[in-house]
Amino acid sequence: MAVAFLVPRPSAPSGGHAYNASVCAHWPGTPPDVVQLDGPWPRGDEESRAALRDALARPDVALVDGLVGAAHPDLLEEAAGRGCRTVLLVHLPLADEGGLSKAGRRDLERRERRSVRAARRVVTTSHTAAAGLRRRTGRDDIVAVPPGVDRAALADPHDPPVLLQVGSIGSRKNQLTTLAALAGCLDLSWRAVFVGPVADDGYAERFRAALSPARATWTGALEGPDLEAAYAGSDLLLHPARAETWGMVVTEALAHGIPAIVGIGTGAVEALTSGSASGLPGAVVQPDDTAGLTGALRSWLGDPELRARWRGRARTARAGLRDWHTAAAELARVLELG
Repeated sequence: MAVAFLVPRPSAPSGGHAYNASVCAHWPGTPPDVVQLDGPWPRGDEESRAALRDALARPDVALVDGLVGAAHPDLLEEAAGRGCRTVLLVHLPLADEGGLSKAGRRDLERRERRSVRAARRVVTTSHTAAAGLRRRTGRDDIVAVPPGVDRAALADPHDPPVLLQVGSIGSRKNQLTTLAALAGCLDLSWRAVFVGPVADDGYAERFRAALSPARATWTGALEGPDLEAAYAGSDLLLHPARAETWGMVVTEALAHGIPAIVGIGTGAVEALTSGSASGLPGAVVQPDDTAGLTGALRSWLGDPELRARWRGRARTARAGLRDWHTAAAELARVLELG
């Protein structure tokens, strides 16, 4: 049985790309044949749509990254008509991305709803996202395969404390709210480091203008040892994302024994609680509540006992995090059942 994994060709680091690569690296037995597709995804163009159609024509089973396939229900329907069993892997519902017009968001919602119905099986990367997609599409057999995480060395405490935000620079990850909250903490000692590629040029311009070189810096995109060094050099992850399926940066922080502040109502809360620590290893805030985030930061920065308590909970949660072997085996099982 020929099995292919259709993914967008990476142009910058992202959680979706990391998930795809990690499940393949830890796949039980022979992993799917990975087919990287160029294109202005999710909508694509004539050339990229032709490449997607061709890629769907070859395998018996196609695991399709939602960024590539969720906006193209007609191609998934064609593939099903030819007997290809398609499994749609939704990292982030298309309409949840930032910077979309109302009309563009509605169009992507319509396309993705039809794609979800066309696929043989549908997988999301969190239980939070699976429940949301079930409500929006009416499909009740959507399953969740959350990410794993690699083992990592514990980060040591720093003086002054170092705050870290990792994510593409754009409205969904919400760096401007973080900077506004930090402006209310200037009387306290801290440093902040932002890591990530640009997702939105206009947003990134405003973000750069709001940075304070002495207190808050931006490294750009980091991977491998450089990203590990960023985690090792930090004390608290800030992730007030407006929309998030899981938030792999949250469990990556916990793997280093680092607590996090995340946006309520998003999959990042599921990630923060996934290690089953006795007590929350951090806090949740409304993503656009600048005063609430400022208050949480002031409490943490001003109370060494609270910092120690959160750090202890993060280190406890670290032991309960799932690994990539588990995630890959669960995803492989979905393909077998499909």
